[in-house]
Amino acid sequence: DMDPQAAANAAWAFATLGLMPGAEARAALEAAVVRVGPDMNPQNVSTTLWSVLSLAATRAVPLPAYYPSLWQAACGFEERSLNRVEILMLFHAHLIHTELVGGVARGEVTFPPWIMHQAREAWMYSARDDVTVSRSVKEIASILGDLGIRNE
Repeated sequence: DMDPQAAANAAWAFATLGLMPGAEARAALEAAVVRVGPDMNPQNVSTTLWSVLSLAATRAVPLPAYYPSLWQAACGFEERSLNRVEILMLFHAHLIHTELVGGVARGEVTFPPWIMHQAREAWMYSARDDVTVSRSVKEIASILGDLGIRNE
């Protein structure tokens, strides 16, 4: 039997390896997530959401029936109960959902109320300020800005 961490890790392994789980593995993972879902913590939920959305976007793996319930669980977390990585994963999952696979989502999906402000800000910080940017990239960004082309 999988616990919440093992279920999240299994989903993450498939996604990071870019492997589409076979029918038997997919059914077993779905059953495990449904069973342990109520006990998932922010790390488990954010990892599993990111994983299923990554596979949906890159390998056309259908979103599982439990997909909306993961977002519902995320809505139950207060932002301060999540660490920076969990917030970033949830915002990345939100972007994948809204920009790449939203039309194929199963059921109604509700996002946490803080995702478009606090999570977006954390994501923007990591994309902009938490990376090493070469001098050439900075020069290109400056030129684009001088031309009136907005870039982040």
